[in-house]
Amino acid sequence: MERAQLIASIESGRQLGVRKYMDIGGTHISYTYAIQKLNGRYIVFVDEYDVDRYYENELEDTEKVTVYDTLDEFFDNFITKYDVSPEDFCKSKGSKYFSAEFYRHLT
Repeated sequence: MERAQLIASIESGRQLGVRKYMDIGGTHISYTYAIQKLNGRYIVFVDEYDVDRYYENELEDTEKVTVYDTLDEFFDNFITKYDVSPEDFCKSKGSKYFSAEFYRHLT
């Protein structure tokens, strides 16, 4: 998705995200990154875990949420930190990436 299209979709309240699976030195890592605008702020969800050890550590919290006031903050901080680009984001196929309503109290 192009940056302008990503911005328009986020501003309309759609939830968009990225799911990636990577092999890093024999370790299989699952990444989920997502964003949704709620109450004028941008909720960004991150879930990263070692696929091979997930059930050993299932009580370990792998999810993080950050709230940004502007999309510029999101692009400046998130996109470069997690090495994803606007082209990587898409609507989920099936269930949402995360429940934004769960984090309503942060907005």
